[in-house]
Amino acid sequence: MNNYSPIQSDLFSSFENTSATTSVQTPVTTSAPTLDAFADKVGQRLWPKTHTYNHNMRGIRWFADFAGQLPMDQIRRKHIYDFLDHLMDTRGITQNSANKYMAAISRVLSYANEREIIDNPIKLKYENTGKGRPKVFTREEQDELVRYLRDDCDKAWMADMVILSCNTGMRRGEIIQLNAPGVDLSPCGKWLHLPEEVCKAGEREVPLNTEARAAYERLLPVIDKVWSHRTFYWFWNKAKRDVGKRDPNFVFHVCRHTAASRLANDVQLNEFAIADIMGHADTRTTRRYVHSRKSTLLAGVEQL
Repeated sequence: MNNYSPIQSDLFSSFENTSATTSVQTPVTTSAPTLDAFADKVGQRLWPKTHTYNHNMRGIRWFADFAGQLPMDQIRRKHIYDFLDHLMDTRGITQNSANKYMAAISRVLSYANEREIIDNPIKLKYENTGKGRPKVFTREEQDELVRYLRDDCDKAWMADMVILSCNTGMRRGEIIQLNAPGVDLSPCGKWLHLPEEVCKAGEREVPLNTEARAAYERLLPVIDKVWSHRTFYWFWNKAKRDVGKRDPNFVFHVCRHTAASRLANDVQLNEFAIADIMGHADTRTTRRYVHSRKSTLLAGVEQL
């Protein structure tokens, strides 16, 4: 006997194990799918945007590798917390990123509970990430990081990713999709169009200075060939150790904070213009990226 509604039976029929019927009615037994198998079925519905889907499914598959083929009705909080500790230890991700992967796992489990695929409600506790990442790269730190990645690690493409992000505020996920459909350089070579499928908050036009344009042109022919999540984090963690002195805030996303802060401190753009460049739908988000220098604040007051 099928306990699912007609709509559910179509979507989740592959998760049912139905016993063959004889002259005697035998009950239908069901077994819960694994997290990654279920997410493969419903992920596009949960996360319609391509970049969000790819990011969350990567975390789901990492969990499957870590926990094995564990049915969803056997997943416990401990499995998830141990997995996040493993990610932070081996991949160098921050607590904020760990919380995002935990939210993806929680979303899939919640959806399975809502659809009565499983009966395993799990309430997770998210660790406080504080005020976010206060770190901003100085020019010297950026130069040292670029040199280290290019010369010591022989990863010029990673060095160019840093250059492009620090000069434009582009996200890592946007940079690795430079060859995606709809990503186009304007005829004048000063604007890079990013379609909605690539961006986090809708399409936008990214202005390119000379340094960013040069990094873009070097990356465009190679990024599809050299990009690997494993390789990136392997060498980024080396840079964190040797250049960042194991600073937990030494993550690629600092490049984006660096761009926003330089636009505010050095160029003195207003928050609305910075939000447009960064692709923020709300300037309240922009304020979390801008870290004012004391010298900038003092110079402003002295002009009153």
